[in-house]
Amino acid sequence: MSYVKLKNLYEEYSLINDINGLLSWDMATYMPVKSRKQRVKQIKKLYDFKDNIFNEIKKNELFKKVDKSKLSKLDKLNFELMKDKFDYFNSISAEMIKKKAELSIECEGNWREAKEKSNFNLVKGSLKKLVNLIQEESEILSQIKNKKKYDCLLSKYDRSLESKNLFKIFYRIEKFIKKKLPLIEKKQMNKDYQLKDFLTENDQFELSKIFMMKLGFDFSKGRIDKSLHPFCGGSTDDIRITTRFNEEDSFSCFDALMHETGHALYEQGLPSKWAHQPLGYAGGMSLHESQSLFIEMQIVKSRHLSNFIYKTLVNKLNKNSKLWSSEEIYKIRNLVKKNYIRVDSDEVHYPLHIIHRFNIEYKIIEESENIENLPDLWNQEFLKIMNLEITDDSNGCLQDIHWYGGDFGYFPTYSIGAFIAAQLAAKIRKDISNYDTLLEDGNLKGIIKWLKSNIHSQGSIHKINPLLELTTGEALNLKYFENHITDRYINNLV
Repeated sequence: MSYVKLKNLYEEYSLINDINGLLSWDMATYMPVKSRKQRVKQIKKLYDFKDNIFNEIKKNELFKKVDKSKLSKLDKLNFELMKDKFDYFNSISAEMIKKKAELSIECEGNWREAKEKSNFNLVKGSLKKLVNLIQEESEILSQIKNKKKYDCLLSKYDRSLESKNLFKIFYRIEKFIKKKLPLIEKKQMNKDYQLKDFLTENDQFELSKIFMMKLGFDFSKGRIDKSLHPFCGGSTDDIRITTRFNEEDSFSCFDALMHETGHALYEQGLPSKWAHQPLGYAGGMSLHESQSLFIEMQIVKSRHLSNFIYKTLVNKLNKNSKLWSSEEIYKIRNLVKKNYIRVDSDEVHYPLHIIHRFNIEYKIIEESENIENLPDLWNQEFLKIMNLEITDDSNGCLQDIHWYGGDFGYFPTYSIGAFIAAQLAAKIRKDISNYDTLLEDGNLKGIIKWLKSNIHSQGSIHKINPLLELTTGEALNLKYFENHITDRYINNLV
């Protein structure tokens, strides 16, 4: 049967992606600096294997031979998602795909040096070549799909997103945040919260592991390592989480690992029945980010869980109880203050960072903005939205890895994820009556079980709005995020 053959070939494709994920993790963690050229060859070879798979599909006309009338509803959807992937490889030449992979590795390597030295010029040349190729790719896809070039890139990360809707959403959120910020700042005015003790790198690591186990992370199928930029990679049964440490910020590692644990739990909770099939993947990066931000913002930075963090520090890490308090932990970790760095930003300012990046990458792709002017463009736009002047490239256009790895269209998923997370949290509070008490006690199993049942186990069956309608009773509604910000930072309720 042609459909069975397609499923088998797609499993091969998926396993190659798993290998690529582990090679990418190694490249960001332990790979020797001078091994990069060899790694390029290895990854290009993986693309040869992928190309062979899709050539076999094309040669045997497998998609044409499938009788969809004989497929179940889920198999039909799986088939359509497979075809979307095939159409991409059929539209973009194998040479272009391999060239993009090569340039991404080269550019990412140059970015690491440029970031360390805070000098955009060290990566400008390779980024320009990469962006030129991405623009060429998006133009091809735009003509085939009859969509905006930028929308074609968005759909690679989330098939639910379109730029016209994002402009509307971000306009509303930017307006809301700028209206609420004076009230929030007034609330925190003249309040200097400082910890009387600090957490060493080992303390942060141990605290993180305790909470990862509380959340249900399976360490027999995953591990933690250091990297320049925190991320979650690997494969479903081999999750690789990375973090960074900053002893000047006692909770930097903890918060980063809680975020990445949210990603990991999603991966570990995906439907095993559909493993290595399109339906077995996460339902897009917005939903993925919703799970990481649910853990990081809705749970771990809540007032109620701050009490359990305090108990853990005293009882498990032997911290002096007189030097710590749950209220200080809560207020320090939810301090609203302008920040140059996205990943270190509070959740009130965070959407502004995303809107800033969305506006820039839209201009680069849709308006062919000259990439050589990126630092100036970044600094001008950042001043407009954040009222902060950038003094060096490291705090500006070099702070994120995404563009230098070729990921244009990813950034919006962070904020859409935050909005989804707030909506899910409101629903869970209704479904689990003792929600706050569970957080106080560090009993997170019931909450995670709800997420696994309603989100993780669904894989890619639903787009964002159908899934939210199924789980919360309505499509994406920004009021839940707005209510969350008001309740936490103005009314002091959560």
